Amino acid sequence: MSESPDKTTSEERFEPFELAIYRLSPLGFWGTTLALFLLAIGSYALISTLTQQPPLIETRSDGTRGLPDVAWIAFVLSLIFTAGPALTENGRRYWARFAPQVAETVATDGQQQALDFGDGRLPVSARGMYRLMALLGIIAGLGQNALIMLLQDAPIHLYLSSVGLWFVLISPPLFAVGFRAGYDVAREGGALKRLILDHVEVDLFHLDRLSVYGSIGLRAALSWMVMAAILLLFLVDANQLWSGLIGVGFAIVGAVSVSTSAVRPVHDRIRAAKTAELDRIHEAMSQQRERALAGDPDAASALAGLTDYEIWIEQRPEWPLSPGVTTRFAFYILIPVVPIAGSYLFEKVADFMITGGS
Repeated sequence: MSESPDKTTSEERFEPFELAIYRLSPLGFWGTTLALFLLAIGSYALISTLTQQPPLIETRSDGTRGLPDVAWIAFVLSLIFTAGPALTENGRRYWARFAPQVAETVATDGQQQALDFGDGRLPVSARGMYRLMALLGIIAGLGQNALIMLLQDAPIHLYLSSVGLWFVLISPPLFAVGFRAGYDVAREGGALKRLILDHVEVDLFHLDRLSVYGSIGLRAALSWMVMAAILLLFLVDANQLWSGLIGVGFAIVGAVSVSTSAVRPVHDRIRAAKTAELDRIHEAMSQQRERALAGDPDAASALAGLTDYEIWIEQRPEWPLSPGVTTRFAFYILIPVVPIAGSYLFEKVADFMITGGS
């Protein structure tokens, strides 16, 4: 997978392949996403129809007609193939919206670094790792098919003359995008943490400005939950209910973890700012204490004011999370439930289209 360099700043940053697809496509976000899905699932339907191994619609032992189990696997893999680039592009669009707000929370020397998050391009220092991740993904995809052939004792010529050909074609780019996405999550998280620790300025009177980091964490959690929901489509069989429930649990834990990783550094900075301000207050209070205890009304008034200010500082929120963000995250936890309803509807709609409702 090659990357498209930006002509004006190609020496500094590059555009990953996943984003270049959306930038070059005339179909817009949803049109391009739909086109990617139709390309994936359509190619499966074509290969299945041509090879008839298995046919796109099979006759079951009880005489009914329906889709073979492998068609469901192809459907889920097509969703994953589509969701990878779509979530990457969606993340870039979110960053384009958040970056100016992030820039307002950092010192001047960190503002350009904050704005760089919003353009979707990456440092050229990451280009080699992205290419390595793509290569490892391609190798893993081909290795998976080799393992399937080994386990099924299927000669390569028979495998390639069946829908196995589709899996050989789809697995390498699927794994490549997945490996790159995993690396990108780690890289972006590290870069954001460094930006926060090195440049974020905490104004205890305007903590609402830092709520943008809660929104960033929410966006990261949403992407994780959507992909987790797609992966859970493999586990919707009634015999795998407990596996599905465990998967939902891991999805929730993962979303909480990735969301927290985006806001915890800000939390640490707010706590540090509160501690520093409380130290200042306590120093000022110690200077007024003896005079106030001696009956000085001005010192007593100042001490009372400092006490009120101390209480106010202690009550300042330490997490950059607005009530709206917290509420939406609670709803996101329900996303993994979607595969259960989705698989049921898919089966019913597919059967209806095949049998005509008879």
